[in-house]
Amino acid sequence: MAVIKWRDSYNTGIEAVDLEHRKLVELIEAMYINVRDKKPKEAVEKVMKEIVDYTQNHFTNEESLMQNAQYPELDAHKTEHQNLIDEVAVFQDRLLNNFPDGREDLYHFLREWLINHILDSDKKFADYMADKQ
Repeated sequence: MAVIKWRDSYNTGIEAVDLEHRKLVELIEAMYINVRDKKPKEAVEKVMKEIVDYTQNHFTNEESLMQNAQYPELDAHKTEHQNLIDEVAVFQDRLLNNFPDGREDLYHFLREWLINHILDSDKKFADYMADKQ
């Protein structure tokens, strides 16, 4: 199981977005530590709630930036965000009902989703913003 760490390649060049992405990486790293150290259910639930709450706040901020910039891919990006929220809810339910099964799956899912989302979808928005300047 590979730990997630911030890499310069994750930078979009949009400072507010990058700061929030860094926080998400920290939260997902906290999930990694909980999984690695086989922490009790309550600890995993706590960090999961932090991830969900922070992610929803981040999505709202990011979508607002996109709307203000009249980003043509906003609807598709919103759909990606909603799909993540829906998938995490399924993971949360499975985790809470079958703990400790699913901890590693949840961590891997969050890690891969965030990295791929930043490197693909968020970088497209960053390119759009750079072209507008």
